[in-house]
Amino acid sequence: MPPLQGLIQRHAGAAPTLAVTVNVAAFMLAHAVGSMIGAGVVTAAGLRWTGLAGAALSAAGLLLSYRAVPRLTAAARL
Repeated sequence: MPPLQGLIQRHAGAAPTLAVTVNVAAFMLAHAVGSMIGAGVVTAAGLRWTGLAGAALSAAGLLLSYRAVPRLTAAARL
């Protein structure tokens, strides 16, 4: 977490405190949503399916991260 916050502060521009606050709020929201989904999986299907649900959420996070990072075109790399 500290390296991520340092990176955010470096790229935040005029509002580094706001940027770090939004980052921490996103982490807390992810914890809450993950707990709710986990409780729903355990209630509906039991402990057997928690691994699959975790893998699905990890894949969704990876896809979201991939989509969020801007890509350079071949012409821009030169």
